[in-house]
Amino acid sequence: MKDSSVRSSIKIDWSFPKRILLTLGIITVLGIYPLVEYGTPEVRAGIIIGCIISVLNVLLGYISIEYAFDKSNNTFMKAVLGGMGIRLVASLTAVLVLIEVFDFHIVSLVSSLLVFYFVFMLYEIMFYNKKLSLRK
Repeated sequence: MKDSSVRSSIKIDWSFPKRILLTLGIITVLGIYPLVEYGTPEVRAGIIIGCIISVLNVLLGYISIEYAFDKSNNTFMKAVLGGMGIRLVASLTAVLVLIEVFDFHIVSLVSSLLVFYFVFMLYEIMFYNKKLSLRK
């Protein structure tokens, strides 16, 4: 009985994942032709993997915000800020392994990662501010 009441008290804001998917869709539609027509397989792989790392990063950030939303301020800040540090180290490690071990195209991987990371981080900050305004 208690388990179902806990589940029903958690409200997930689906606007954030929808915004991420919409952005991915728009970028895919705009970028598919030049990428297929002019990009080499190495460049395409670097761009796709950079995008995937950024998407995983932002979705983990979203999960940490949703998880910690109804917790104490201390727990909330630890989950969100600590999560940012952990995600940054994990992303950096993944990029280093992809470049050093798997010999990915550096410019496409890093450029893609930075562009998507920047766009998604703006979304995450806006979502974070929205959630903080709901807490007050």
